[in-house]
Amino acid sequence: MILRNFWSPQLEAKLQAWHKLQQVADKAKPAPCFTIAREFGCQAYPLAESLIKRLNARGAGEPWVVVGREILDKVAELSGYSVDQIEKSEDTPSSLKAIFSMFLDNSRAEETELFTHMRAAIRGFAQRGNCILVGRGAVFATQDLPNCIHLRLVAPEDYRLEKIMCGHSLTEKEAKEYLERHQRQRDDFVQRFSAGKVGDPGLYHLVVNAARMDVEDIAEVVEQYMIRYFS
Repeated sequence: MILRNFWSPQLEAKLQAWHKLQQVADKAKPAPCFTIAREFGCQAYPLAESLIKRLNARGAGEPWVVVGREILDKVAELSGYSVDQIEKSEDTPSSLKAIFSMFLDNSRAEETELFTHMRAAIRGFAQRGNCILVGRGAVFATQDLPNCIHLRLVAPEDYRLEKIMCGHSLTEKEAKEYLERHQRQRDDFVQRFSAGKVGDPGLYHLVVNAARMDVEDIAEVVEQYMIRYFS
């Protein structure tokens, strides 16, 4: 019911390792965190995975994880239940209960408070660091956190259309309709979630034209920026 549609043993293992690190982390000096926002059709998840590999290669014992839409939505949804209810749920992997409980309180939340709980979940991950938050308005929820670096990917429409056509086997017309529909949905979510404008460059440390650099090169630039930012 809860996690079967997208969960994997690999993702669970990454979160377990991340959770163990956070238990002993110095909360007065939180580890770095990234948020990634993008125009629809830009490759945020491939960038996040490439960046994760670079960051995890920097030293043992410091696992990084990608926290995307599915995890954030599920943690927010689970916030509608008490920790006790989650503990008793047969559908929640037992190894994840402690991780989820870090972001939940003991009171039952109303559905109308979903965004409030999603913000809390996003900030919970960000404040513990060593994670990359993709989408879901994370840039707005974490603007005041000094350990967060905010990235935005942009690209010309023809570049994004080509990516969508190749990735979904669509014609140019179909890809354009697909792009416009999903961009509207994303913009609508951000508007309801934050009442902000995700395209405002002032929100970000780095705004990158994804059509000008490949994913590996962007990841290298971001890694070097992080090193200088926190030095």
